Amino acid sequence: MKKKIFIVLITLVLLFSAYYYWQNRYVEFRPVILAEENDTRRLLFFDNDLYKFAEPNEVPPNYYKHLRWVLGRSHVDYIEENGIIYVRNKRFNDMNLMWNYTTRATTSKFFKIEREMDSINLIYEIEYVESQKKIIDGFLKEIKNDSIK
Repeated sequence: MKKKIFIVLITLVLLFSAYYYWQNRYVEFRPVILAEENDTRRLLFFDNDLYKFAEPNEVPPNYYKHLRWVLGRSHVDYIEENGIIYVRNKRFNDMNLMWNYTTRATTSKFFKIEREMDSINLIYEIEYVESQKKIIDGFLKEIKNDSIK
C-alpha cells in the first residue's frame, strides 16, 4: 500500500514539474494580427481563433525595437538573444494579449499617449516633491524656532 502511494506521489510531482517547466519556458515572440477583420458572423469556440501569426513582411521594420519598450513598460519578463525576443510560454498562450502588445508596438498613437502620460506624471511628481519640500521646510523652521526659545 505504501508503495502505491509513493508511486502516485512521485507521478504527481513529476507531472506538476513538467507542467511548471512547460509554462515557464521561454518561446520566441511572434507578432499576432487579426485573422479576418471583416468576418464577424463566424461562430467562435475559442478567442484564439480570431488571431493569426503575422508574416515578417506584415510588421514594420522597427517593430522589435518598439516591442522591447512595450514589454518593458508592461513589466513582462523577456529575453533578447541575437535580436529575437523570447517571452514565457504562459504569456504566449494568450493570443489576445500578444495581439495587444503587437498593436501597441506598431501604432504611433500608443507612444504619443505614453509620452503625454509621462510628462503629466512628471509634472505631478514635481508638484508633489515641491509641496513636500514646503512641508518639511515648515517643520524645520518650527523646530529651529522652538529650539532657540
